[in-house]
Amino acid sequence: MKIISEKGFPQDLSDLESSSSSDLDVDTMTCAHLRVVRGMCWVCKSEVFKYIDKDLWLSPDEIAGIRMVESEKLLKDRKIVLVLDLDHTLLHSTKDSKHLKTRQELLEHNINKEGLISLKHLGMMTKLRPYVHTFLKEASTMFEMYIYTTADRRYASLMAEFLDPENVYFKSRIIVREDLFAPDEKNLQLVLRHQRMVLVLDDTKHVWRYHPDNLILVKRYYFFDARHDIVSLSAMNNDEGETTGVLATILKKLKLIHRLFFNPKFKGGLAHRDVKLILDRLKVLQGCKLTFEGIFPSDFEPQNSRLWMMAEELGAICSTSVFTSRTHVVTLVATEEESRQAELDGIILVHPAWLHSCYELAKRFPEADYPIKMKNKKLRSS
Repeated sequence: MKIISEKGFPQDLSDLESSSSSDLDVDTMTCAHLRVVRGMCWVCKSEVFKYIDKDLWLSPDEIAGIRMVESEKLLKDRKIVLVLDLDHTLLHSTKDSKHLKTRQELLEHNINKEGLISLKHLGMMTKLRPYVHTFLKEASTMFEMYIYTTADRRYASLMAEFLDPENVYFKSRIIVREDLFAPDEKNLQLVLRHQRMVLVLDDTKHVWRYHPDNLILVKRYYFFDARHDIVSLSAMNNDEGETTGVLATILKKLKLIHRLFFNPKFKGGLAHRDVKLILDRLKVLQGCKLTFEGIFPSDFEPQNSRLWMMAEELGAICSTSVFTSRTHVVTLVATEEESRQAELDGIILVHPAWLHSCYELAKRFPEADYPIKMKNKKLRSS
């Protein structure tokens, strides 16, 4: 069964949506075989991609061809792929009547209306997560982005209009309930890009059971009352911070992953890069907050050092300020007094060799195995 000819592959998913069948030489007939289960024909192994075109069936060879060509184009543009969930990740919607207020009612009740969208014709109120527009704008410079939701197409398309009013971020790349292989399963098979270059942001882990290593789990956004055991942000007359909230923090992580993926110092070319390996390494020193003392010359920028970059690649947070919360001080020597004070403060003093070992084997070694040298504090003569 021929679906797309050898004339070429679509430049973008939106090209498929806007082009006619004759332009792309697409057979708009559905698969002729009767054994179609979960969007796949058991006879010819073709799959349907309804979010591109409701009648678009692609054979395994065609899927592989599109995936290869489009992935290579992205890599040449120094882009990888970001798949985004909607509800509780980028926004929160409710049909609870007590939240369904008009703009005037919001003003009267002194409710923070930033990002609040009243959809009274649908009996719904939606709240966009703080920082979401800045997040999408900056992420779009590094990623080709998809919406992937278990909601239906009508709802997802409406939310996409609020998130992307100019239709520049997602275009036709919106995968919804009607496209899924199973109601509670999200599968990267529907994303026509190499899986090694696909990151997923979602608040729900179990729906990605076939792709857990591509997932960055997001803290759920509960603006409205949703569960009896969770106090919503609106109930506290509060919200996440614009620049200190979840999306701002995740954006920093995405920038780091993007930088690591395209790092020219990595061994091998781009064909050997894999976001799953990067995410795995970022877990090694997750939760560690490092400062460096007595390591670099005073006129040197620590952020440019190999030690700093290694620590970040392993998931540690590095800082030049001694006033920030920190778990480790990477140093060569310390006085007994400094050592005792660090112990009282719950701070670990560790030798730079510890970072080198952790980096080399992508494993966190016991800090006690990498002690620093103790020195006597010299007294100044009067």
